[in-house]
Amino acid sequence: MRMLIPMALLAAIYSAVLAGLVLIGIPVLYVALGAVLILLVQWWSTEVLARRMTRARYVTAEQEPELHAVLDRLCALSDVAKPRLAISPSPAPNAYTVGRSRRSATIIVTEGLRARLEADELTAVLAHEIAHIQHRDVAVMTLASSFAIALAAFAKGTGRAAVEAPGLFFEEFPVGLVVGLAVLTGGAAAGLASYLAHLPLRWLSRSRELAADRAAADLLGQPGLLASALLKVHAEDGIPLTDLRRGVPALGLVACRTKKGSLMATHPHVHVRVRRLMG
Repeated sequence: MRMLIPMALLAAIYSAVLAGLVLIGIPVLYVALGAVLILLVQWWSTEVLARRMTRARYVTAEQEPELHAVLDRLCALSDVAKPRLAISPSPAPNAYTVGRSRRSATIIVTEGLRARLEADELTAVLAHEIAHIQHRDVAVMTLASSFAIALAAFAKGTGRAAVEAPGLFFEEFPVGLVVGLAVLTGGAAAGLASYLAHLPLRWLSRSRELAADRAAADLLGQPGLLASALLKVHAEDGIPLTDLRRGVPALGLVACRTKKGSLMATHPHVHVRVRRLMG
């Protein structure tokens, strides 16, 4: 139910947007082609964007034998194809899972996380990321967030154009004024739809994080390891103030700074996660 309800809400929001495009006169074929194009772009570009944002580089077993050995063991226990491993120079203590499927995934680990955690705690974090792959969370979040990202990009683009180059919309009166107002109205509607879509998206993300926590604890048989890692990662110093999901919502983040109970939080509050693990 924790997946079906937010997915149903997303389907309703996205359907309303597509229906609105048809009602304003855009041919159904163009709307359908546009929707497919958005899905394909998100499907194929998420991993590349994530690696660029984090400046991550792939590492081989020869370069990082210990991390690869841990991944080999966890994948064997989980019956999951081994993902690619990438290291980010970021000092923020984070780990991310990106990709398109269980057989095409990459785990990104930051240098900040490696410096902060002990070896067994890092193993627990990697088990959490493997659980995301096992549950197909990466593919689900990538597809579910596609239209929300496109809507947000359109709203941001129209707003920026109106501020930086108002002549593009209003240089010819009255035609330019009508077109400009229509575009800005569309941008505002897209922004509202994107915001509404992010509510069930974040709900879905929080539920998948709790499921991955549980799976990692079951896999290792030591829930205290992941709880310890979470407490270290969420220590006041070093918590990133900007959640990278704002740029690539399909990422599986270990750490982000959010208020307890926030509807826009991508992760449950750390105290909730630790309490569930230890309970």
